[in-house]
Amino acid sequence: MNTYDVCIVGAGVVGCAIARELLRRSWDRPLRIVVLEQHDRVGAETSSRNSGVLHSGIHEHARSLKGTLAREGSAMAVSYAVAKGIPLLRTGMVIAISCEDVRRGLWREISMLRRLWVNAWKTNTPLLFVTPRGLHAWEPNLHACCGIIIPSVSVIDSLVFVQSLQTDSEATGAEFVFKNRVIGIDEDANDYIVTTDRQRVRAACVINAAGLHADDVAAFALHHKKYTISPLRGEYYELITPEKRGLIRRLVYTALPPHATGKGIHFSPRPNGQLFIGPNEIPIQDKTDYLSHKTPPSLFVEALQKFLPTLDERDLRWAYSGIRPRVVVSDGHKSDFIVSVDREDPLLINLIGIESPGLSASLALARHVAELPCIQQRFSPSGVSSPSRRA
Repeated sequence: MNTYDVCIVGAGVVGCAIARELLRRSWDRPLRIVVLEQHDRVGAETSSRNSGVLHSGIHEHARSLKGTLAREGSAMAVSYAVAKGIPLLRTGMVIAISCEDVRRGLWREISMLRRLWVNAWKTNTPLLFVTPRGLHAWEPNLHACCGIIIPSVSVIDSLVFVQSLQTDSEATGAEFVFKNRVIGIDEDANDYIVTTDRQRVRAACVINAAGLHADDVAAFALHHKKYTISPLRGEYYELITPEKRGLIRRLVYTALPPHATGKGIHFSPRPNGQLFIGPNEIPIQDKTDYLSHKTPPSLFVEALQKFLPTLDERDLRWAYSGIRPRVVVSDGHKSDFIVSVDREDPLLINLIGIESPGLSASLALARHVAELPCIQQRFSPSGVSSPSRRA
């Protein structure tokens, strides 16, 4: 049985980012870190099945972990992508209100823009409120009456991002073990024994970054169900008609009510030139259900045709779907990120409900975990925060 200082469960963007962050810091001695992953590669689930958007955080409560870490993490991710040569599209985000909605008297969209404006003011996030003329300058083919533009938003190749974090982590000593699904976690003296379907490992600290399965992994260690993930599937279609694919060049989102659980169906360009439409939101029971009962393209066209009247079902081809590890709180609203130190001896840290904007927040979230007092006290004898080494 191999012994480690830290066992990270899950090799998605968060697990890889945490491994990298812990290993680039100056501790009293080099850490031995293993990352266990049930699939045969990194980023096989939520981390690569998304829009790749590095969000500004203004859709979230200004003082929430989601808002704070997305704001900090997206800036870190852009710098990281530039340094590593990761495909990055500096598109900016347009949040638009259609003239059709204004004529119908749907003023909730206007109130949503005001809320975003207030959040941006609170967090010093640059944005522009634009009239039809201003929107035309940004997106000439977009039909809208007004909107907000967030110039700083970018789109990253999410899979290449995760793979780069894996490479960095391995270069500084992390061990990745694939095709190992965790099926049990037990205490033994001052350590945990983590059992997979192939082996057992010993670790002084377990960090649960298992994404969709984080509630089940937490239950193995706690021996009761403290957390419950309610998976939410989002589907994407690709716009394939050549003469229409270039009509929208930027991220275009619709304005949504304050308590929407997601950010809505939107035009989603990628660094490689592809243009997707999605995601929608479908509650599901099976965390592996990516394909059953696909939503017809007509519903995606209906959501966005008011912004691009020439859009037709024949322009769309099914692309893929992703599943978000959503946690619903008692009032029915979406939960903030949960970063919980559920046991200190031995050390157990559970990361639950790391959904959107988890990709954006990943580097800042990793820093947040590394600077938890329990981590500092465990691996730095003085208890003083250990600064990161330069990448």
